[in-house]
Amino acid sequence: MILFFAKGECDSDKFIKYCYGHYRNIMVQLGNELPEVIEIIREDGAKPRFNSEDVYFNLSHSHGVILLGISHAPIGVDIEKVRPVDFEKFNFIEAEDEQDFFEKWTERESYGKLIGKGSTDAIPSDAHFEHFDVFDGYHACICSEPQSIRAYEMSLDLME
Repeated sequence: MILFFAKGECDSDKFIKYCYGHYRNIMVQLGNELPEVIEIIREDGAKPRFNSEDVYFNLSHSHGVILLGISHAPIGVDIEKVRPVDFEKFNFIEAEDEQDFFEKWTERESYGKLIGKGSTDAIPSDAHFEHFDVFDGYHACICSEPQSIRAYEMSLDLME
């Protein structure tokens, strides 16, 4: 699995295709065959996917940052800016503080995105999560099968 993080706003499809090029180059160096050109497929009621069964992606934005996960297995990702929370409004999440809240929130969101249902209340006990404190004041969570992870900060200026 490779995670791509960036600061700023951009066209999501351009970012996904830009990062896929980097993902493919790394995977080819490791002996994996992947299509050189990939298309993003969108269907009603389903999460976006590539037109290849060999590679999966998921994308998340929050307050000026973007996270993309690309993997050989289904994946769900969420990134959130840690900020004040109205705990009464979100009383369905028991949390000690904002950091704890966003760790639990990103688990719910990343699992929901993994299964293609958005947010969810029921998370199976065998769901696998990886947590990251990326840019100062942000928390990210990835839900996928256990696997090695590489992470890269991307410059949106280089996408042009």
